[in-house]
Amino acid sequence: VIIFSALALFPPQSFCTCRLSPKAMPVSSSRHFLPVVFVLVVLATAQASGPAPNCTDSLAVCQSNLTEFSYALEECMSKLNNVTQELARLQEAYESCGCDANADPCAASTPTSYDRGLHVGAVVIILAASLLGAALPLMGKYVPMLKVHPFVIVLGKCVGIGIILACALVHMLQPAAESLSNTACLPQMLTDYTAYAYLFTMLASIVMHFLDYLVSRFYETSSIEVGHSHGGGNGAGEMGHCHTIMVLDVQKTKESQKKVVEAYMLEFGVTVHSVFVGLAVGVVGDDELRGLLVALCFHQFFEGMALGARIADACLPSHWHELILSVVFSIAAPVGAAVGVALYSSMNLSGEVYTVVQGVFDSVCAGILLYIGFTMLLNDFRCDLDTHCKDKKHEPLLRAGMFAALWTGAGVMAFIGRYL
Repeated sequence: VIIFSALALFPPQSFCTCRLSPKAMPVSSSRHFLPVVFVLVVLATAQASGPAPNCTDSLAVCQSNLTEFSYALEECMSKLNNVTQELARLQEAYESCGCDANADPCAASTPTSYDRGLHVGAVVIILAASLLGAALPLMGKYVPMLKVHPFVIVLGKCVGIGIILACALVHMLQPAAESLSNTACLPQMLTDYTAYAYLFTMLASIVMHFLDYLVSRFYETSSIEVGHSHGGGNGAGEMGHCHTIMVLDVQKTKESQKKVVEAYMLEFGVTVHSVFVGLAVGVVGDDELRGLLVALCFHQFFEGMALGARIADACLPSHWHELILSVVFSIAAPVGAAVGVALYSSMNLSGEVYTVVQGVFDSVCAGILLYIGFTMLLNDFRCDLDTHCKDKKHEPLLRAGMFAALWTGAGVMAFIGRYL
């Protein structure tokens, strides 16, 4: 750079001793060196200003990358060890339970630990819970010391409606659908259609609607016959007054008889369902029984309250009818549990017979309870809203209380279904 700079600034003719004519080497030829010199100066400056390679920094970067890779490798090895341990645990559990991949899924299984005395005690506890739940609404109706405000009874009915709906959908229809869709444990003739549970539920609801129609038609026909038999009167005004009273009485009688039919059908549904639940409790092992017993006690208590409220509101022919219905429901689950305790070593809850019977009865009971629950929701609930809330003081709070009671009953019963 220095040499070419000198050549550019001082042309050769100024210091060259060679004899050259001015034409051979003109003074203006030095200008041709200026671009070259400029480029060389720029390149030299750029090369001098660039950072020199630092081997120490490159080594530090490599060491940092190697450290991160080591940490990632250690984490992967730790996860791999955890997976290996989990696989070993599952293999040990599989070997300890004596499971066989080729075993019959519908074969009977005997609990590893079974204390008969503990199961007998469970039967007594379930009986007490069922009886208490069914008796409370009736005791509030007949015992003066236990009588409460009418609106409290209305709230109890709302809770009962929610319990009936949740029991039908969560505690009956869902297990029935599982049983009747388990093709491995069903007869061949029932494996070609997977919606039998919903079919039986629909048919039960249709039958309930037809029975409801027959009851209404019967009392409408009776009212016409009574009207013709009492056609005589002293005048048009008296005749109109008699017909008005008669129509009102027949209407009340028809509604009362519909409630009676609903009470009996509700009794049938919850009683049959309780028998199957009791059977399951009677054959489970000790480890499963403790958690199942708590859930079943709440189940029977709230189900008994719903049934008792319907019985108390139905105005049955006599107190003995109310007592018999309450007692039959109360002993249903304990009887089922007692049968399970007696036959736990030979009863197969996974067999074809039990699966079909349990699925069919649960789906039919679900249809019955769904019809009753929605009938009460659309008729009784609206009637109670008009009777006990309309034009009353704090009407919004009373209405909110009824809805909250309805939702609470349904929510509690649905939550219990998680453990049954």
